[in-house]
Amino acid sequence: MKRHAVTAVCATLTMLIFSAGTCLAQQLKVGFVDFVEFATKSKKAQEQQKKFQELVAQKQSALEKKKKEMVDLQEQIQKQGPMLTEDKRNQMIKDLGLKEMELKLAEREAENLLRNEQRDAQEVFQRDVVKIISEIRKQKGLTMIINASALLSVDDTLNVTEEVVKAYDAQKTTAPAAARPAPRPAAPAKPADQKKPGPGR
Repeated sequence: MKRHAVTAVCATLTMLIFSAGTCLAQQLKVGFVDFVEFATKSKKAQEQQKKFQELVAQKQSALEKKKKEMVDLQEQIQKQGPMLTEDKRNQMIKDLGLKEMELKLAEREAENLLRNEQRDAQEVFQRDVVKIISEIRKQKGLTMIINASALLSVDDTLNVTEEVVKAYDAQKTTAPAAARPAPRPAAPAKPADQKKPGPGR
């Protein structure tokens, strides 16, 4: 008797759990975004990535130029050393030390600039995309939109990536800070005119 009662209770619980799960599944409306697909389709994202790579190449080129200047001066000292006067040789060694310091400083500045540029771009991208996804979720009456990287198997009809790409590319693009021309240094002040003493003074 007890065994039949336990079996009946288990069957009832199973039916309740199944019914609750079915009801919950019917209430949930889920979409997903595939950011790999997004990166291959978004022209705006590709253009931003291209600009960042151009900035990296620009900084690398400037550093290579400074490094070459330092190496050239070092070779010049080695080749011309015996023929140089002591003052000239000491001045060239001093210049070499300055160029080495300038190179290290330029490397640190370039590294900080690129790191900050990438961080700022990621923050802006995340802000814009999250806003777009939130608006699409509301428009389509979805309960949630999930990152596709967290899914093992899903129906492609739930994919809203194309809509996110179109909305993102339609936004106006503002130039990143690093792409704006640096302000020109102020011109040195002209020395004040000195009046020549007149005759008889």
